[in-house]
Amino acid sequence: MSDSSGAPEEPTVAEALQSQLDLIGKALDASKDGFAIWRAVRSSDGSIIDFNLLLMNKAGADAAGQPRGDLIGRTLTDVVGTETAAGLQLLFARALNEEHGVKEIVPAVSKDNIHGFFENTVVPFGRDLVFATYRDVSTEEREHTKLLWLSEHDFLTGMPNRAKLESALAKSISEARESNSLLSFVFIDIDYFKTVNDTYGHDVGDALLVNFVKRIRNSLPETSLVARIAGDEFAILIQDVKGEAHMRELMDEVFSAMKRPFTREGLELAITCSAGCALADGSQHPDEVVRVADKIMYQAKNEGRNRYLVTTMKSAI
Repeated sequence: MSDSSGAPEEPTVAEALQSQLDLIGKALDASKDGFAIWRAVRSSDGSIIDFNLLLMNKAGADAAGQPRGDLIGRTLTDVVGTETAAGLQLLFARALNEEHGVKEIVPAVSKDNIHGFFENTVVPFGRDLVFATYRDVSTEEREHTKLLWLSEHDFLTGMPNRAKLESALAKSISEARESNSLLSFVFIDIDYFKTVNDTYGHDVGDALLVNFVKRIRNSLPETSLVARIAGDEFAILIQDVKGEAHMRELMDEVFSAMKRPFTREGLELAITCSAGCALADGSQHPDEVVRVADKIMYQAKNEGRNRYLVTTMKSAI
């Protein structure tokens, strides 16, 4: 364009900005990562209520699942959906408020309700503008989650393992101390389990363990944690126990569930179990709680098996 004298007109600030954005967009289209520039939308009191999209490369539009031309100028909520926008808006606002780049993995939900994860790096520049890059890390996150689960759970039964139990016990002891409540730590195992393995084989033994722990799990409050320690040895962690009488009621439920025969490929196995229950008030060290439960479980075995014993530990304070 030119004025009446024939000289080209100076572009407006908006036109110059758009021209720069177009050039940036073309340069970023070669990347496989998503790139976008967003401008904060503020309310009358100055607080950020949303972000408008100024620029997005092809990879970003592909991730959003919409044509790029339909996205420019729309709000963050419109572009990525309400669930995903909630996490991103907090991240964008944090970058602006703290005036430095931030990086975070944010869960994302597509319009087809497919859940994924994107690693977002957000850098503030100019007034109310953020430059965001994002990379799909869904596969990596799922693998990480899977490895974390495997590190904390027993593969056969799916129950937490010793490492998970130790962490949960330490936390429960701290919470019991703060709330002035009791917790129960229980060791329980199957009487003469080795005989089952030797007589019927490990497949039958493994099936018995899986069903044994299911019956324990179904006999106790949902908040209870049941962990496999090793072989046929299991531990139970129960919070907010009211006392020994309450604990006996819970263990009666567990032992009652074990009276029904276990069936496997036409076999009916009648088993018994032994358990030691230590009640703690949160003042004890986790190792001491474990030691006492283990001691009274073996006391139950020495007294004839097929029974449980309950003891209340003395306060360490």
